[in-house]
Amino acid sequence: MDGRVTLRTVADHLGLSPTTVSRALKRGDDVNADTIDKVEAAARALGYRPHLGGINLRTGRTHAIGIILPLGGEGDVNKFVASLIEGVSSFLKTIGYRTAVVPLLRDDDPIIVLKELVSENSVDGIILTNTKPQDERVKWLLQTKTPFITFGRTELFSPHAFVDVDHERIGARAGAMMFDAGHSQPLLIAPPEDLTYSMQFRRGWAQIHRERGVDLAPQSVICARNSSNAGLEIASSVLRDRPEITGAFIAHDDTAMGFVSGLRPFGKHVGEDFGIITYGGTRMHSFINPPLSAFTFPHVTTGQSLARLLIKLIQGGRPEELQEVSQADFNDLGSHHLTAKRL
Repeated sequence: MDGRVTLRTVADHLGLSPTTVSRALKRGDDVNADTIDKVEAAARALGYRPHLGGINLRTGRTHAIGIILPLGGEGDVNKFVASLIEGVSSFLKTIGYRTAVVPLLRDDDPIIVLKELVSENSVDGIILTNTKPQDERVKWLLQTKTPFITFGRTELFSPHAFVDVDHERIGARAGAMMFDAGHSQPLLIAPPEDLTYSMQFRRGWAQIHRERGVDLAPQSVICARNSSNAGLEIASSVLRDRPEITGAFIAHDDTAMGFVSGLRPFGKHVGEDFGIITYGGTRMHSFINPPLSAFTFPHVTTGQSLARLLIKLIQGGRPEELQEVSQADFNDLGSHHLTAKRL
């Protein structure tokens, strides 16, 4: 279809009124979910796109959402970036919004990047990732009353919109599984310690140690950047200095990939004499050799949720009512167990 597809075209195709179609594309609270799904599917199939020029002039909005995404270091692969953008963009496209991706390099000042984006008046709202408990970016956005949503929570008093995964529960479950698999001193390899979800993983990990009556040694928790290079370095250090360690919960699949590579020079094999559980939003864990047991959540769906809730916020929604915490699934591929001959 071409640009002649209008709101009325979609309405006539479905046998609905243009008003209902318009409200459905805005995901209005007065339209039921089935109708919204039907209208969005028809709009995609027919190639409908709102005429943004007239809408922008009439509403003062840009119909663009900015997403600030931190990139890894040189040589580090960040699959999270691509899949989250896919989820955000796939939702926004159905309602005529654009996605403006703002990369955050390792040497960039995140506050300066944020202020520059807001001062340009080029987006209607902002998506942030990698939240911290007392996140300065969030504080600044709250002060300026800029619509925003975060992937991850903070510990700030003022409420804000967010989408998150229950990382504390994952930390506790992973620890229990490692103990049950026979690992008396499992490692937790967590994301950088200043990030909220790293703290949540560590809380859950500490909780299960208390419940099992096991002392949590400080050296049993390692915080590092999320990268395969970091995983390789940690594996080499642990296996050289702490040969008694038999397993680890590696809370990022990039780091896990590097850690598995680091086992080989020491003659260790996953599922035989070293057990691993990992975590992530892709299926990468199932392609590592051997495949790894993993807690998973879908990055694309997360991106869609972030975009959906941010649009509701822009339309006047209350931040405290635009907060979602999901549970991760566990894919048991047996990599955290040790074979009988090694027990």
